[in-house]
Amino acid sequence: MFGFKKSYLKKVIIKISLIFGVITTLHLINYTQQNLSFAQQETEDKYKEEMRKLQKEIEMLKLKILETKKSLKVFEDMILLGTLTGTKITIYLKDELKSAEIQEISVVLDGFEVSNIKDKERIKQAKKEKILIYDESEAIPGKHIVDIVLTIKTTKIFKKTLRYEFDVESGIATVIYATSKSAPGKTKEILPEDIDITIFSEKVRLITKEEQ
Repeated sequence: MFGFKKSYLKKVIIKISLIFGVITTLHLINYTQQNLSFAQQETEDKYKEEMRKLQKEIEMLKLKILETKKSLKVFEDMILLGTLTGTKITIYLKDELKSAEIQEISVVLDGFEVSNIKDKERIKQAKKEKILIYDESEAIPGKHIVDIVLTIKTTKIFKKTLRYEFDVESGIATVIYATSKSAPGKTKEILPEDIDITIFSEKVRLITKEEQ
């Protein structure tokens, strides 16, 4: 009798263990599916977000290409008609940093590097007076974007960039003045946020030969 009960209890325990194992397995499968579904959804969301960003960048690039085409067409017409009056872009830099040291000056115009200065003596000259870092005659009329990139050495080396958008007009010289100095309220020049680059521009009407 006791042997029968023991055998029966053993079978019941085995069945309960099997049922518990099945339930646990089902829970694990369900949990895994939920995680996979969540991961898949997260991946899809990231993919959609990346696609939206890419589409936005493509649209901006299309607009930039369209603006460039218009500017080139105007420039081409001016050359063909013989009415080119000499647009001009000139950029100067004055270094007012106290302890930080500029090691390199780069000028990027509309995405292309057009000037790169590494000469130490020339860079040091910017401590005394503003120096010419870019000069372009017969620039294409229209909107332009310039990035002034300074490689600066403090306790470490980093790059500090200032982006500036401006218009170039026919017969007008655009003169841009950039100044590197301590950021407002900063007493030390160690981190990138301790350093500031300010900029302003002025337009000067060019005098043609006929007006001289």
